[in-house]
Amino acid sequence: MLLLAIQIFGAMLFVWQQLPSFRQIAGNPGEQLPYDAFGDLMTVGILFIMQISFWYRLLYIPIPFRRSNIFLNHVFLFLGRLSFIFGSALFGVAVFRHLPELGRETDILLAVKRGMILVGCLFALFCTSLEVERLGHAFEANRN
Repeated sequence: MLLLAIQIFGAMLFVWQQLPSFRQIAGNPGEQLPYDAFGDLMTVGILFIMQISFWYRLLYIPIPFRRSNIFLNHVFLFLGRLSFIFGSALFGVAVFRHLPELGRETDILLAVKRGMILVGCLFALFCTSLEVERLGHAFEANRN
């Protein structure tokens, strides 16, 4: 449960940290965000912590709950799907609204670096949503 809590906390921290950037991209498409070395480093750190927690739990620690609980099953499945909404919205705004508006003055290397960070963070959010859904499935009624 600690590793899942780390992943969820990392996802919440990522969303909280990236919300101002999301607002700026949504409101000013094509305007490149200023370089923020600390913010990029913090985002990569969150990404690595989330991924280490996910893969360690997946490879070495089984989910201990095996009792049927239809309410918890639905709550965790709902939270798993809900947890990826920000990532989906961020991807949609960045790729379909922001990128087509970028001009010639865009720093391509910075855009590529941030794009790689974005893809990594979206993958970490996806893994967290899978982990929450796995917990939901652990509470699923046995159907033989």
